[in-house]
Amino acid sequence: MEWSPKAQEIFNKVIKELPQFHRTIAERLVKESAEELAELKGLAVVAEKELVEAFFKEVPPAFKPMMERLFERLNIAYSKTDNR
Repeated sequence: MEWSPKAQEIFNKVIKELPQFHRTIAERLVKESAEELAELKGLAVVAEKELVEAFFKEVPPAFKPMMERLFERLNIAYSKTDNR
């Protein structure tokens, strides 16, 4: 599945900031999840919204506040509804 340039940019920025141990796992899980979310919505391209949803879907609850802080530090827009 294709990714929008902005979604790919955000993905790369966030993955780069994760601890090495978590990076490989997150890279695979978030990528699969973002593509699945886009597919379920009938989209041909993964956009920012699906990527942000995927990060919050795949991150364990204990790490969600860390993801919020990381997104804020990297100036990545997200909404509290993405962080269920």
